[in-house]
Amino acid sequence: MGQSNSMCRSQCSQADFTGELLETGPPLVIAAPGLAKMGQDLAEKTGSEDIASVDWDSFPSGDPNIRFRWQDVQGQHVVFLFDTVDRSRLFEQLALLQQLQGFPLPDADDSPRKWKTYAQEGRYAWGRAHRITVVIPWYRPCQMERTSRWEAPEGVWTNSVPEGRWLDIPFAQSLAALLSAPAPQPPGKGPALALDSRPLVPLWRPPVTLFFVELHEEDPVKSAIAPNSSVSVRTERFVPFFLTKFLERQRSINLSQLFVLFPDHGAYERYFNSVKECLGLENENILYINKTRVGDKIKQEQKLFYQSSLGATSERAIFKRGQHVLIIDDFTNSGGTLFGAVALVRSLLKGEFGQALSEQEQAEGLPVSIFVSHLVAAYKEETVKKIRQKLTDLGPQCRFYTTDSIPTTTNLLLDEPQAEVLPIADFLMEYVR
Repeated sequence: MGQSNSMCRSQCSQADFTGELLETGPPLVIAAPGLAKMGQDLAEKTGSEDIASVDWDSFPSGDPNIRFRWQDVQGQHVVFLFDTVDRSRLFEQLALLQQLQGFPLPDADDSPRKWKTYAQEGRYAWGRAHRITVVIPWYRPCQMERTSRWEAPEGVWTNSVPEGRWLDIPFAQSLAALLSAPAPQPPGKGPALALDSRPLVPLWRPPVTLFFVELHEEDPVKSAIAPNSSVSVRTERFVPFFLTKFLERQRSINLSQLFVLFPDHGAYERYFNSVKECLGLENENILYINKTRVGDKIKQEQKLFYQSSLGATSERAIFKRGQHVLIIDDFTNSGGTLFGAVALVRSLLKGEFGQALSEQEQAEGLPVSIFVSHLVAAYKEETVKKIRQKLTDLGPQCRFYTTDSIPTTTNLLLDEPQAEVLPIADFLMEYVR
């Protein structure tokens, strides 16, 4: 690091030095443009006054030209809502995350030189946040958390060939590694002083936490962070939060008549304990469907299963009027699996004496609710339109719940009478204050 420079120290202390601000107020919320509404909601709920600390500008060429207001960042707890949906912003966000961990503040008298000499002469101060929480509401590469072997017999890719000669790339791990990469060292001679009381030698970095909301596969992403990294990973599930909200909205439901259904056994294993703790349901009221996947093809077995307290697997083959089924999954691309589950449970509704019912009687006699944490919908408006139409076709006894983790899709549901979009900000505020 550079040695102390009296001219730099004098100028910085008179004009810029703010001292160490150790989270004296609410966190500073920064949001990528695609998450601006979520950022504003979170700022208001946590008591932060302003999130306009970043100007997401670009040159006429389209190359990034981002600016941030350093006084807002210095010494503060920064909550950064990181958008993985808009992939055109990925590099800008990664660069900003690096700068939040440490940035040079050039001396004012380098302005006539267009800020070209401060680094080699060590005539700058060093600023940094006090700590950083990077919130990833939706982790776009979540499905690519492991490497599979592939072959393309007859020109069709499949990952079911044990001796496959091709490998895919686990992008979920790759992005996690980029998010946790160490920031650059101070340039040139090094700074003359720090804008806080933390050391320059050895260089102190603010702790960084990567906060994932309802991550599809947690362990592979966690394992992508270097063991000696100062970056920690926090994974929180939205489903328990939703279950409490569901009970608030469905106060008339008799819990003994409520069934929770998972479209595959993996989701059943992930959320079983949450359902037991939040709803107190019996094991036979927590159901799952067996699902198989080959390549991008999914097949659902048309049966419902549950596991007894002793671990035995049994089948549920009938529902009765007055019961209610809640279907839960972490994300959906088309809604096909979820709506297939609706059709299956309704087909099992029988009359008082076990007689078969018409489709209309099934739709009217068995209310079904669907919750999915992330509405991916292939990131396409036409896919959301198809989901809305399917909801309408299933009738008013079918309701759809999701979060605003992917605003580009969920904004298209805000006026849908059979759907409700739950704000992620309500969930986050308890973790980031």
